[in-house]
Amino acid sequence: KDRHLEDEYLKYFVVASRARIILGSVTGILLYASGPFAFMCVDYDLLMWLEQLYRFMSDEQKEDYKESLPQGFWFRYFPTSTSIVYVFLCLVLVMF
Repeated sequence: KDRHLEDEYLKYFVVASRARIILGSVTGILLYASGPFAFMCVDYDLLMWLEQLYRFMSDEQKEDYKESLPQGFWFRYFPTSTSIVYVFLCLVLVMF
């Protein structure tokens, strides 16, 4: 009788552990997948607005704008690339 009870407990334990492992894995994958987009979602509207504004600037204004931005700021080097960054992040997400 005790052996039968122990076998039932082990079967239940394996099933419960499997469900927890699957749930944890799915949660981890979703968090990993949403990471690259999380920081861009906050700035997306601002970046799109800057990209449109940049397109209407004259060449002189574009140079002044680029020089006014701090070193290492993404928009200084790639002022019209917000959509390209999102495409790149989607491709990286699909690859992994």
